[in-house]
Amino acid sequence: MRSLTLVPSGIPAIGDIPWGSHFCNFYATAEDLTDSLVPYFKAGLEHNEHCLWVTSEPLGVEDSKAALRTAVPRLEEYLREGRIDIVDHREWYLRGGSKLAEEVLQGWMDRKGQALARGFSGLRISGNTAWLEAKDWKDFTDYETRVNETFRQHEILAMCSYCLHRCEPMGILDVVRNHQFAVARREGTWEVLESASLKLAKEELCRLNEELERRVVERTAALEAALQERAHAEQEALAAVRIRDEFLSMASHELKTPLTSLQLQLGLLKSGVMASGDGVARKLSPKLQTLERQVTRLNALNNSLLDVTALSTGKLRLELQPVELGALVREAVERLEPDFARAGCEVRLELVEELQGRWDPMRLEQIVVNLLTNAIKYGLGKPVHIQVQRRGESAVLAVRDQGIGISSEAQERLFRKFERAVPSQHYGGLGLGLYISRTLVEAMQGAIQVDSQPGHGAIFTVTLPCEPALH
Repeated sequence: MRSLTLVPSGIPAIGDIPWGSHFCNFYATAEDLTDSLVPYFKAGLEHNEHCLWVTSEPLGVEDSKAALRTAVPRLEEYLREGRIDIVDHREWYLRGGSKLAEEVLQGWMDRKGQALARGFSGLRISGNTAWLEAKDWKDFTDYETRVNETFRQHEILAMCSYCLHRCEPMGILDVVRNHQFAVARREGTWEVLESASLKLAKEELCRLNEELERRVVERTAALEAALQERAHAEQEALAAVRIRDEFLSMASHELKTPLTSLQLQLGLLKSGVMASGDGVARKLSPKLQTLERQVTRLNALNNSLLDVTALSTGKLRLELQPVELGALVREAVERLEPDFARAGCEVRLELVEELQGRWDPMRLEQIVVNLLTNAIKYGLGKPVHIQVQRRGESAVLAVRDQGIGISSEAQERLFRKFERAVPSQHYGGLGLGLYISRTLVEAMQGAIQVDSQPGHGAIFTVTLPCEPALH
């Protein structure tokens, strides 16, 4: 397919034209011919095109070379290099006495293929029809029709020269009809004569361009409005998140003091009741234990909100020190032993000894507890398997339950803030534990991932470098 790139015609009245242009030049004198063909071929040579000039009277081959040499001083070099060929019409159109139109057309196409193969940008041609006889006119106009249809699909520019004195009135109409446009000199000035179809095509093109510009303006305005609306919505969302975080921070700090006081008072009450040793103590002990668990749960939720605030504002600080991971996990399991017992979950430990690393012990314990409490919550009373092992220069903690499992869709959002894999009415919590765990793991240069299928439990795996390269 031809390129849509415009190329210079060399004729000021025409200007730049696209590949595939096929037009005619009406001339009255040899001067008319040189004034159009010389700049036409000069532009082609400057534009890295292969040029082919098929001559006829009143300009023969030598006359054409002499005329072109005045504008192209390096013409002889170009001729030797084959950048331009100037041949007589008998050599091109009438070789062997006659030549079929199909053969002539194929000759042009072969030249175009050779030009592209040699690195030229295209083929620029011109042929003078002064040699035509009246009996050949009909066949030649049919040939021109074929040329007009064929060239428009290729990297070819073609200017056909017709002598006004040799054209009958109806012949001129045939010529104009079989070319995209015509040029002629009138009172010393070159004018472009366009066919009706070309004029209509240009008018339609202008109309389409105007319509396109109007649509571009409308779409651009709509896009700008949508972008402004989106920016406004984003600003509102950021403001809402900022207000939410400020509220969570304030509420968490306000709750911290009364919760601590309540926890202390509850501990004193439990100690006093247990010290009495009477029947009242036996009755109240289960209720006090329930209260203690609920206060501990409230305190854990409040601490999660405080952690979210610290993480959101970038105020999280890690205190790295040597930690033995197996011992830390064993202590967390022992502390949660009552919760495992109430859930009916058997704990199976597989811990390597002396797996030490530099981590924040309090934050690492928080990660472990989050994973264990999730296993208890969603484990359906089935065994929970906890494994600690070394993998190269990293420590790997895996917590596997045999519970309800997690869908692939839920896994994609599981570690985000306030995200949950199950409805909140069925399971408690704020949807912060895994978000906090992920952020803490990543702060220690580690990674956390989940592998699960609905109904087949879940495996949460934490990988931590034993010596995190923290800044």
